[in-house]
Amino acid sequence: MSYPLEGIRVVDLTVVWSGPGATALLGDLGAEVIRLEGNNRASRQVSAKTTKELIASTGYHGGTYPDKDPGERPYERTALFNWHSRNKLAACANLETEEGHAAAIELLEISDVLVENNSNGTLEKLGLGHEALLAINPRLVVVRMPPMGMSGPMSDYLGYGPNFNSLVGIAAMDGYEGEEPDSAGENYHMDEAAPAGVAFAVMAALWDRERTGLGGLVEFPQAEAVMADIGEFVLDCQMNARNPQVLGNTDLHMLQDVFLSADEDRWVAVSVRDDRDWIVMAALVDPEGLAGMGETAALRAENSAAIRAVLAGWCQKRSAEQIVRELQDVDVPAGEVMSETRLLEDPHLAARGWFQERSHPSVGTHRYPGHPWRAEGFDLAFGRAVPGFGEDNEYLYKELLGYSAEQYADQVARGLITDHQIA
Repeated sequence: MSYPLEGIRVVDLTVVWSGPGATALLGDLGAEVIRLEGNNRASRQVSAKTTKELIASTGYHGGTYPDKDPGERPYERTALFNWHSRNKLAACANLETEEGHAAAIELLEISDVLVENNSNGTLEKLGLGHEALLAINPRLVVVRMPPMGMSGPMSDYLGYGPNFNSLVGIAAMDGYEGEEPDSAGENYHMDEAAPAGVAFAVMAALWDRERTGLGGLVEFPQAEAVMADIGEFVLDCQMNARNPQVLGNTDLHMLQDVFLSADEDRWVAVSVRDDRDWIVMAALVDPEGLAGMGETAALRAENSAAIRAVLAGWCQKRSAEQIVRELQDVDVPAGEVMSETRLLEDPHLAARGWFQERSHPSVGTHRYPGHPWRAEGFDLAFGRAVPGFGEDNEYLYKELLGYSAEQYADQVARGLITDHQIA
């Protein structure tokens, strides 16, 4: 079997969500993705000292471990890491040490791509700035993901997704209808939006390398990228001095909302796109009660609250499955807002083979989310679900870098190369 990025080696120095999500997509396409992880850092966002007793009081986050038990190696059992670790290899290298730095340089000399999403200046402090790396390996594609760019007055801002969502304006519209913008809780859209953009940028850079023979720097400011997702609101503010409305689950251009069904805490999203949708929806729900209220887009906008109140009453008398079935039967868009457990039970995802069952000694056997897309003409990779910490140490040092058994054993004895996290 041949994959689109087969033969491409990616060095992964990413953390949290947006960076690892991007390298996961490259692994899906067949690239060899190698995570370099120092045993002196919690590179998987989980401390080696996490215990079952410690997480018992954390509520939701306790559920990110199988059986709510972090086990002896919690950094291999947390869903915070495992969801984006498919197809990846992992090797231990403390980049702050002379030996770890040397190993990283040797690996980057024989690699095609480096992806990192640390704060500005981190690579330079480690002696791995992109200018130095490109001098060593001119064919290397170096992807850097600073939230606010590598230069400019905001380039040194620190934070994570919700902070930068606020800066670009997403948080200004992220609330329930008629309430304050922060009423819907935190939003991590920047972390969700960046991976696909980075994967696309890497492929574009590799394509360009085929033409020029050279790699180079790919600067991917995450806040700038995510602004494209709200571009119309940014332009409206710039050109018309209008701030976005807090719409909740409604929409400016169509009749839309999320409605509670007769089932406990099961909700259904419904959209009426045009006049045809209105005719068949009104006939189904309440032809007399809705008569004259929404035959045109202007009327639907004017009477939106009243129409949605009628639709909410209709939904509350029916199960979620019944609502979806009846509306979809007349081609009105409707779908359940799925909880995690409902997704696991969903027949549509099951029929498409979305979940992939995989096993690992540290985690056990579980179903993992599948690929976000499919395409004709090639397959996508889904191999090992999670790399154990240092699981690929011998492959990296002995096979790729050519260390002798004595060299390798010496660094193991000195605690520089381990198969466990210390921090």
